[in-house]
Order: sequence, then C-alpha cells, then structure tokens
Amino acid sequence: METKVSKAAGLNPLRPHHTGMAAIAGAVAGAVIGPETSTIFGLGIGGLATIGAPFGAVAGVLVGIAARDLLTQGTPRPERAEHRASWATTAAAAFLIGGAVLSAALWDVARREAVEMDGILVMVLLPPTAILIVSLTALAVGVLRRRATARWAAVVMSVCACAAFFSQLLAELSLLVRGPGWAAHTQTPEWRVSVLQAVFFVAIPIVVTALLLSPAARRDFK
Repeated sequence: METKVSKAAGLNPLRPHHTGMAAIAGAVAGAVIGPETSTIFGLGIGGLATIGAPFGAVAGVLVGIAARDLLTQGTPRPERAEHRASWATTAAAAFLIGGAVLSAALWDVARREAVEMDGILVMVLLPPTAILIVSLTALAVGVLRRRATARWAAVVMSVCACAAFFSQLLAELSLLVRGPGWAAHTQTPEWRVSVLQAVFFVAIPIVVTALLLSPAARRDFK
C-alpha cells in the first residue's frame, strides 16, 4: 500500500512554491549559460543572459519535476528525525555550508579588487549574494533535519549550478579550438587558474547531488 501511495504522490505536479524555487535556480543558471554559449561558439552576441534566463527557468522546472519523488521522502516539519544523520547527509550539509562561505569569500575578494564602476557592480551583487548565503545555510540545516523540501531544493540547485559551471568550463576550454594563438594563451597562469576554478565549481554540485542521492542519504530520508 505504501508503494502505491508513494508512486501516486510522485505523479502529482509541483506546488507553486516548489515551481518558483526551481524556476529561479534555472533562470540564474540560464543567465550564466547564455553568455558562455556565445563564448564557446565565438558568436560575439550580447544580451544572451536575458535570453538564457527564461529558457533556464523552464529547464529548472523540468529538473524539479524529475526530482519530485524526493518531496515524498523526509521527516515532517513538526517532527524530528529519530536517528543521527549518516555521513553522506552530514557531508552534503557541510558542502552546502562551504558553498555559503565560499560565496561570501568571493564577494569579499571582488569588493577588495573592485574600482570605480566595478565597485558599483559588486555592491549591486551584494543582495543576491546575501540571499544565496542564507539559502545555502537554510538548506544545510534542513538537510540535517531530514526535510524533504530541503533535500529536493539542494538537488535541483546543484544540478542547475553544475550546468552553469560546466558551460563556463567549456567556454574556457573552447580556447583550444579557436584561433592560431591558442597555444600561447593557454600557457598563461591566469588561464590555468580559471580552468581549475571552473573544474572545482563543477565538482562541488556533483558531489552534493551524489551524496544526497546515495543509499546512505536515502535511508536517512526514508
């Protein structure tokens, strides 16, 4: 009987707030993927962030729908989990906290290096960065409490972030196939650091997703 109920619940559409959360994550990822796509193919087209955002929002909702079964697994809000979180769930929460700390550190580095107009841009990015930090921290707490929505949101956000950072990595690597002077450019320390950063940022959401979907985490949220 429980299996039938679980399957039926998995067929239900997302609730409005779940849809909104998935759309926002996808839109942010799409806004990053748009310009990076222009770089990958050497299109030189501006304004692709505004074009990529709506497509990303749709993709984010689709990712949320694909992961909606996670919303049927977890500890109800008034209750507490009866056992301690497994290593996988704890590690996923630690990575989410690490992402919040990293976001704050990157914003602070940009603030210190910003001058004139760039300084204004950094200040404009302060509210979204603060929202991201609070969201990642809240997700980490929710994951440790085994809340189904927190686990679902963390997976959806990680998948969208992975897509965005992977497009950034491809944009950096596209220098290998563009122009005759690529060899000299790829030997520069700045290019190597940017590639390593992109690889690092791709790896984090992959690890978070793998941890939250692992058998150990699945037992936590059963």
